[in-house]
Amino acid sequence: MKWLFLFGFIAAGEKSLLARDIYTTNAVCKQQHCINPIFPGLESLVQLKTQTYACEDWRVASSAMGFCKGAVSYDMALPSPEAGETREVPQIVKEQEQLAMTQFAFHMSGMGLEFWDATEPWNGDDCTQAVWRMVCYTYFPKCEVGADPGAETAYLPPCMSSCGNYVKACNVQCCDESVQCVFDHAVALADGTTSTQSAYVAHLGPSSLCTGAAHTGALGAVIALLSFGSNRMSTMAVLLAAALSMQGCDARVPEHTVGNWRSKTDYLMQYQYLAPGATQDQATLNSCAQPLLAQTLQCSGRGVCKPWDADNLNNPVMFCDCDRDWADPECRTPRKSQAIAYSLSLFLGMFGADEYYLGFPIWGALKLCSLGGFGVWWVVDIVRIGSAPVYSNSYRLAADLPHWGFVITAVTFTFTLGFMLVGMSTFKHIRSKRKHALLLQAEEALHKFDAPSKYGATN
Repeated sequence: MKWLFLFGFIAAGEKSLLARDIYTTNAVCKQQHCINPIFPGLESLVQLKTQTYACEDWRVASSAMGFCKGAVSYDMALPSPEAGETREVPQIVKEQEQLAMTQFAFHMSGMGLEFWDATEPWNGDDCTQAVWRMVCYTYFPKCEVGADPGAETAYLPPCMSSCGNYVKACNVQCCDESVQCVFDHAVALADGTTSTQSAYVAHLGPSSLCTGAAHTGALGAVIALLSFGSNRMSTMAVLLAAALSMQGCDARVPEHTVGNWRSKTDYLMQYQYLAPGATQDQATLNSCAQPLLAQTLQCSGRGVCKPWDADNLNNPVMFCDCDRDWADPECRTPRKSQAIAYSLSLFLGMFGADEYYLGFPIWGALKLCSLGGFGVWWVVDIVRIGSAPVYSNSYRLAADLPHWGFVITAVTFTFTLGFMLVGMSTFKHIRSKRKHALLLQAEEALHKFDAPSKYGATN
């Protein structure tokens, strides 16, 4: 009963906070991956919940899978064909995977990451894998318990634990309480009406009520809780209740009613494609997915359409592969220059100018205060920025610095700096020797002047 009371108390506290829809600001926090929508595939949940689904055996559906095959290991619910429409399972799986891949690529771009570096997300870092699993769980939900293949089933959204895994793996920070996996939020529509946007199911996976796996930290939390005795548990409950009820003494904490991530520009609207002469309601994602579209209209004319997986001939999804100086899914965002960043790092890196240019003012200030980390940070950044295009605050730098240029300038700068230091040291040494010689000469002259007087005085 103690465990149930504790977990129920925490859930009630979170629910009441969400119901008020008021958020406090953490002024000392640094935002990280705070984008709109905050979770992969979040805006698709409303539409997905309105569709009808039929359960399909995993062995049948997985044979047509490519992108999500490693993430989906359960009997899945696939959208049912409309009345009078005939679609085979491989075709439905292909369409769902295209949606999952598109959301994956767009969400990675919204985070400022290069999605072309993650064409095999199952081999990527923890954050990449978390995004991949989220989109696959979103577009390939699990069947309801007891549903046989071919039977109608409801849409089961991803579990709260899957969302929590993403938040933890990608270190998502919005500096307020808006990063919540379970919420109900009223959204104003263009026609003046309001709609309720809900996120994920308040259950930990694996569960029969949602889609997804267990939370990565769930086992450790259970072990830690079981290690406490009854007295410690009571003390913990009291401290937790006090922490949830504290209001910060008399100090007034700044509040806002719009979550920080909701105030950001929706990247799905920012990166959408609008064909010439089309209206706003005809906007789509991914110009490379539009059939019979002229090549000059694809990728904003600054890139070419390239297959996401050239080996997967069953589902040849294509995305924009932008030119050197451009980024994002439609090649509209100019990249910052590697040559400029390298020049700033070489000549003004001691003062943090390169970090300011890359869009990291906090690191720039620290580098300025420490004079380039007493020279070590300065040298490391010269090599780091010059040897390969690094990430700025959004996307990688444009690779406009040839490697031979980096090698020549680095070697020349090093030798020049070395000669200057050796010259200064030599000049200082010569001055010291000359000063010492002059002092010896003056001392000898003084002795010669004093010697006759002392000799005459003795005589």
